[in-house]
Amino acid sequence: MNDRLLKKLLQRKESKTFRALQIPDQGIDFFSNDYLGLSKVPTSNSKFEFNGSTGSRLLSGNSSIAEECESILATHFDAESALVYGSGYVANLGLLSAILQRGDVVFYDQYVHASSRDGIRLALADSVSFKHNDVLDLENKLSQSKSDINYVLVESLYSMDGDLAPLVEIASICAEYNAFLIVDEAHACGVYGDMGKGLCYQNKILAQIFARVITFGKAYGSHGAVILGSESLKEYLVNFSRSFIYSTALPPSNYRDISQLVKRKELNVLRSNLQSNISYFRELCQLLPFLSDVTSPIQILEYENPKQLEEVVDRMKRSSIYTKGIYPPTVPEEKSRLRICIHAFNTKKEIEILARCIKK
Repeated sequence: MNDRLLKKLLQRKESKTFRALQIPDQGIDFFSNDYLGLSKVPTSNSKFEFNGSTGSRLLSGNSSIAEECESILATHFDAESALVYGSGYVANLGLLSAILQRGDVVFYDQYVHASSRDGIRLALADSVSFKHNDVLDLENKLSQSKSDINYVLVESLYSMDGDLAPLVEIASICAEYNAFLIVDEAHACGVYGDMGKGLCYQNKILAQIFARVITFGKAYGSHGAVILGSESLKEYLVNFSRSFIYSTALPPSNYRDISQLVKRKELNVLRSNLQSNISYFRELCQLLPFLSDVTSPIQILEYENPKQLEEVVDRMKRSSIYTKGIYPPTVPEEKSRLRICIHAFNTKKEIEILARCIKK
């Protein structure tokens, strides 16, 4: 490897921001995105005529199971059409790199996910960031656009802050300036809204959304993602979204499991348990300055000193509690964060231990 790349690795190590793969230790889970605990539930054991994908959807990987899955997802999430991708990252990459054209402008919240930023980088459009959840900054910048086609990109629940986007206000601004609104619901789907339909549904703004991105690797404990929108958007993506065109399809069993997951009414009990646990945790820690919404399964505390955060994480490990410290460059300098994920399966005793460790 060349010296320039080695130097960058060394800089990461010296700044204590070096990343390395680790197998999670056994303990109390307060760090995974498995909000409802569904990754621990056995999936369908149905027998299929074939188990492999065999190729991309446009080559040999399409199937009646895949198309039925997309029909079910469109109906469930109250969308005209649905297109399944292999992951949320691939979906964001494929959506944004395909639709953003030269001369367009995309206005994005400064805290959108890395996958969205990478999709924007691959596109030919101009891009403008606006302050996190700041509708005045968004409107000010959008009002100055000289482009005929403008997009606004936000997340409904932000994974590194645990706060919710002011979706109603943002949708209203987009309507006023004739901008196309794209909402990434990766962390909200399965948790919020009737039958887990997300925050766009809960806020009754579906008619004002150009595209929604829903993922199945978090609250649904599975794999894959879906882009929801109009039938013409789906047709466009099938023709121009490179991450869809050139990716091997999911195995048939994945499509079947996704179809069954979203419709399970018993998940409402898990969603209720999750909100009860979140409320209990916030009640125990009511004096602490969380960045997060009181209903969010992601609870965030900010630390200016990374060493102080490391001490907190180590103290939790000694109590068999596993959380995740988030450090720059994932978050801005001097804004290291303790990322706590509450789950439906966490017990009251586990939450009490967690609270005690934090308050120390």
